[in-house]
Amino acid sequence: MTRTVCRFAFAALCLTTLAAADAGNDSLPLYYLDEIVVTATRYELALRDISATVSVVTEDDIEALNARNFADALAHVPGVYVNRTGAFGRADIDIRGIGDRGRSVMVLIDGRPVKMGLYGCTITHSLPMDNVARIEVVRGPASVLYGSDALGGVINIITKKVNEPVEGDLTVSQGSFRTGQYRLRLGGDLDRMDLYATADVRTSDGHVDNAAYDGKEFSGRIGYGIGSNVNGVLTARYFDGYKEEPLRTTDPDTAFSDVWNDYRRWAFDLTVTGKWRRDDVMIKVYRNGGEHEFSDGWHSRDHTNGFMSQWSRAFAIGNKITAGGDFRQQGGERVGLDSVPWSKYEYGLFVHDEQILFDRVIITGGLRYNIDEIAGRVFVPQFGAVAHLAAGTILKAGANKGFRSPQINELYLFPPSNNDLEPEIVWNYEVGLNQRIVPGLNIEATGFVMRGLNFIELVPNPSAPPPYVYANAGTFQFRGVEAGIIARHRDQIRAQLYYTYLDPQERTKGRPRHRTSALVTASHAAFALSVSGEYVTGYYAADSAQDPIDDYYVVNTKLAYTLPFGLQPFIAIDNITDEQYEVYANLPGTAAGLYRMPPRSFTVGVKYAFP
Repeated sequence: MTRTVCRFAFAALCLTTLAAADAGNDSLPLYYLDEIVVTATRYELALRDISATVSVVTEDDIEALNARNFADALAHVPGVYVNRTGAFGRADIDIRGIGDRGRSVMVLIDGRPVKMGLYGCTITHSLPMDNVARIEVVRGPASVLYGSDALGGVINIITKKVNEPVEGDLTVSQGSFRTGQYRLRLGGDLDRMDLYATADVRTSDGHVDNAAYDGKEFSGRIGYGIGSNVNGVLTARYFDGYKEEPLRTTDPDTAFSDVWNDYRRWAFDLTVTGKWRRDDVMIKVYRNGGEHEFSDGWHSRDHTNGFMSQWSRAFAIGNKITAGGDFRQQGGERVGLDSVPWSKYEYGLFVHDEQILFDRVIITGGLRYNIDEIAGRVFVPQFGAVAHLAAGTILKAGANKGFRSPQINELYLFPPSNNDLEPEIVWNYEVGLNQRIVPGLNIEATGFVMRGLNFIELVPNPSAPPPYVYANAGTFQFRGVEAGIIARHRDQIRAQLYYTYLDPQERTKGRPRHRTSALVTASHAAFALSVSGEYVTGYYAADSAQDPIDDYYVVNTKLAYTLPFGLQPFIAIDNITDEQYEVYANLPGTAAGLYRMPPRSFTVGVKYAFP
C-alpha cells in the first residue's frame, strides 16, 4: 500500500511541477496570494498581508471534490481532520488537533456564529452546501476577534450573492447506496435589491446497515441598498435531517443498531453595513434555534441570540484600526421532563490594529476583554507580523491566546456538571514562510506550538456521588508543521499538495500524526477533470499511541462535460481503489470508536445553469 501511496503523491507532485513550468510562460499568471479574505481580520485584506494562517476553499474546489456535505469540502485543508461515522450525518472537525466534538472551533455563516445553545457545539450536517461561494479557514486561535470557541480556529462559510438580473441552477444526481441529491437555486439582482433562494434535498440508504440519511435544507436572502453607502441583508435558513448511526467496527457481529437522531435547525440574521471613504461600520443581530430528538429518549429545544458590531478606520499613515463588541445569550430546555430552562450570556469588547512600515512590513496587534456570566473575565492578546522580503518571499509570525467558556451542559445539565468551571485557555505560537518559485508556483510552510491550560475533563469526584465531575484539569502541548506546494496556470490547471505533521504527545486518540492530501483539476474546452487523494498514517484509537489504526489512502475523481444551453452532465467515483478503512469518531459514551467508511461509490448527475 505504501508504494501505491508514494506513486500517487509523486504523480500529484509531477502534475504540480508541470503546471508551474507552463505557468512560467504565462503573460498573465494567477497568484493565489492575491486572494481577498475577510475572516482573519474582519475586513477585506489580501491573503499575502495576513499574519494568521488562512486557507480558502473556493466554489470551484467544492464542485471538483463532489462534496456531499460540509465536511467533505474541508478534505484538503492542511491542519484540518474530520472525525465521522459515515458519508452523511455527524462529522466533528479538528483544527491542529483541537475540536472537542465541534465545541472548540468557531463556525460562522457570513460572520454569524453557529452554535447549539445547550452544548455549545456545531451541528455540522446542518450547515449549508446549497449556496456556498467560498469557505475561509483560520488555523489557530482567533479569540481576539471572535471570542469564545475560536480555540482551535475559525471556519467562515461565505454564501453566494447573485450579480445578474436572473441567475440560477438545478442539480440532480443519483449514486451508489441509493444516494440522491436534488438542488434548486434561484435569484436576481434588481438594481438596489438582490434576492436569492435555495432548496436542497439529500438522501441515502447508507453504505452499511443503519446508516440511512434524509436531509432537507432551505435558505433565503434579501439584500437592499439603503442609499449610496449603506446596505442591509436579511437571511434565513431551515434544516431538517434524520440520520441513522451504524455500529462500530469493534462491535460483535451479533449486535444490532437502532440508533437514530432527528435534528431541526433554523436561523436568521439581519446585517447592516456602511462604507465611506475611510470608515467601515457593521451591525448584526441574529438568532439560532433548534429541536433535537434522539433514539435514547433525549428531546430538547435550544436557542442562541446574538448581537455583533464593529467599526474600522483607515489612516493615511498606513494604519487601520478595528474596534467592536459582541453579545451572546444561549439557552434551552429538555422537553418532556421537568422542562426547566437553562441559560447563560457572555459579552466582549475588542480592538485590532494594523500598521504598515516601509511598504514591506505589516505589524498587527489586538486585545479582547470578555465577560462570561458564570466563568468570569478573561483578557486575550494577539500579535502578528508579516515581512515581504525580496524574490517573492513572505515571512510571517504570530503569538496569540484563545479561550472557550464552559457551556450549559458542563455547568448544569448532567450529574457531572460543575458551575465553578473556568474558561479553557490555549497559547499559540507560529511562524510561516511563503516562497514564489516561478510565477504560478508557490511553496508554503508553517510551524506551530500550542499549549493548553484549564481544559475541562471528567475526573474522579472526591465527594461522590456522582463518581466523576467536570474540572479544569487538562493540560497539553501540541506541535506541528503544515507544508504545501500550490500551482496554477490561467484557469486551466490548478494543483495543490499538502502535508500535515501533528505531534499531540500523549493525546493521540483520533489525531493522525501524518496526513498528506492532493487535489489536481484540469479543464480543456468543454471538459473538466479532477483527481484528489488523502493519505493518513500514525493514527490511534487511544492515547499514548495505543490501539493503532491501519494507515489508509483514498483517491477520488470527477469528470464533467459542458453542453450547450447550460447543461453539464458529470460522473464521480469516490474511493477508486475500494480501500477498506476506518475513522475514529470521538462520540459521547460508548458510541466512541472506529467506524467503517464507504467503499468505492459512483455518482452520476446533471447540472443545468440558467440563463
